[in-house]
Amino acid sequence: MWLFVLGIFVVVSCGKDPVFEQGDYIYENDDFTKVENINGVIIHWAEDMEIREEQKNVIRNLVANLVRVEGGTFQMGAQHTNAQGDNYDAEAQDDEAPVHEVTLGGYYIDKYEITQREWRAVMGYDLDWQEQYGVGERMPAYNVSRADALLFVAKLSAMTRLNFNLPTEAQWEFAARGGNNSRHCRFSGSNAADEVAWHKENAGGVLHPVGEKMANELGLYDMSGNLWEWCADAYGPYPGTPQPDPVSESGSQYVLRGGGWTYFPVYSRVTCRDGYNGEARSMSNGFRVVVN
Repeated sequence: MWLFVLGIFVVVSCGKDPVFEQGDYIYENDDFTKVENINGVIIHWAEDMEIREEQKNVIRNLVANLVRVEGGTFQMGAQHTNAQGDNYDAEAQDDEAPVHEVTLGGYYIDKYEITQREWRAVMGYDLDWQEQYGVGERMPAYNVSRADALLFVAKLSAMTRLNFNLPTEAQWEFAARGGNNSRHCRFSGSNAADEVAWHKENAGGVLHPVGEKMANELGLYDMSGNLWEWCADAYGPYPGTPQPDPVSESGSQYVLRGGGWTYFPVYSRVTCRDGYNGEARSMSNGFRVVVN
């Protein structure tokens, strides 16, 4: 059991030698331990794991790229049957309905898809990344199964003592829409797919480095296009009633969101969803992380 001590402290003596330096600390096991505060997110490096400074620098950068999403209520999903109804979209698929009210608490989400550099720093190995499709430090990590992504967030959480996870489907859509700052665009940050998404018609048959297209209202990149992104939820039909912080745990397939570089732009709409075997890898699939 440990407790965060908020703020910056100058501790002259707390039963620990040498004398404390100025900084941030947590109180645990009847003692103070120094931590790192990056934009209000506290990293407590695991003392029982060997973490190289190079790894720490990559993870520090990842944490610095977390964007705070304030909680709120929104209408999730889309429908194609009532042009005067909520979230009408003539291209909506049946699994995007019914439109339903969702209320979320606040969370942090990575402004980028997890990159190959970040994957390598945390996991210590590469996946099946091919030069012909895209290899590089700023390239998103692809050929990632949901099981792979869960291993990544579990190890990252253990290294930092932060509660990393995959976004729930509702968290993903709320963030893709721009949260409480939403302009209600069809794609994440625009009604024009080419402004915000790499897709089959503009990607040139290759993946692209993260962050090259326009950001959405929250400063998030590539929520539309580049890679489909794994969510925490099992894939299944939506409920028809208001939901607080929903997550579906029952099903044999898992949710992917955002469309990708091998798919037509219609699949990059913020409400489009797909289900996929969580153990399977695909060149079109990757992920981003949240901290709850």
